[in-house]
Amino acid sequence: MAGITAQMVKDLREKTDLPMMDCKNALTETNGDFVAATEWLRKKYKGKMVDRSDRTTGEGRIGVFIDPSRRVGGMVELQCETAPVAKNEEFIALAEAFAKRVALGTVKSPNPAMIRGEPELDRMFTDVFGKLRESMNLTQCRRVEGEFVAAYVHHDGKSGVMLALSAPPKSDKNIAADLCMHTLFSKPLAVDREGIPKDQVDKVREDARAAALAEGKKEQIVDKIAEGKANSFCAERALMEQYHVKTDDYGKNAKIADVLKTAGVTKITDLVIMKVGA
Repeated sequence: MAGITAQMVKDLREKTDLPMMDCKNALTETNGDFVAATEWLRKKYKGKMVDRSDRTTGEGRIGVFIDPSRRVGGMVELQCETAPVAKNEEFIALAEAFAKRVALGTVKSPNPAMIRGEPELDRMFTDVFGKLRESMNLTQCRRVEGEFVAAYVHHDGKSGVMLALSAPPKSDKNIAADLCMHTLFSKPLAVDREGIPKDQVDKVREDARAAALAEGKKEQIVDKIAEGKANSFCAERALMEQYHVKTDDYGKNAKIADVLKTAGVTKITDLVIMKVGA
C-alpha cells in the first residue's frame, strides 16, 4: 500500500467518477497500475450490473444518429431507472453511440443484445454504469436507409421519429423535419392506407355496420355507411393522407402527400416511431 498515493487515488476517481474507496481498492489490487485499476473497476461494476438487472427501467432516452450523407440513420431506445439519469449527458452520449453503430451496420432491425454486447460499446456501457450506478437496458434498435433521412426527438427525449424520403426536398422550408414532428404528433398507423392492418379496418367497418343497424338505418344504406367510416379511418391514420398540423406554414388543407409533391418528393420509403417503454 506504500506505493499508492492520494494523488493516484484522486486521478483515478476523476477519470472514473467512482467512489474514492473503490478507486483506492482498485489501485491496491493492481499494485498501482492505473490502466489495470481502471479495468478492475470496470469488471467490478459489470458484475453489479448483473445484480441490478431486475431493477425497473421505466425511464430512458431515444438516441438518433444520421450519417452526414443523410442516406442512412439509426434510432435506439435506451432505458434507465430515473428521469435525472435519462437527462445525463453521458447517458445521452451512450444512446447516440448505440444509434451510430446501428446506422453504420447493415441490419434493419438488429438484435439489441448483439449491439449491446459488442466490445467497444460494452466497455462504454460499463463505464457509464459505473458513473451513474443505475440499471440500463437497450431495448429497441432500428436502421433507416433512403435517398434522404430525417429525424426528430421530442424535447423530453422519450419519443422520436425517423423517416426516409424518395428524394431530398427541394424547398427552403424544413419539409423533412416538419414531417417528423407532424408524424410524432399524429401517430399514423402506416405511411399509406395499404399499410394499415386489415383487421383494424375490418373492425371499424363491422362496428359501423352494427351501429347503423342498431339505429334502425335501412339495410340498403348500412353498407355505404360502414364503408364511409372505414374510408375515413384510413384517411385519418395513413400519413400521406393526413392534413399537415403546421397550418401556418403549409395551409389548413395541405395534405402530407401534396406538401411532399411540391418539394419534389413522391414517397416516404421508410418510417419508424419510437417511444420509451412502448
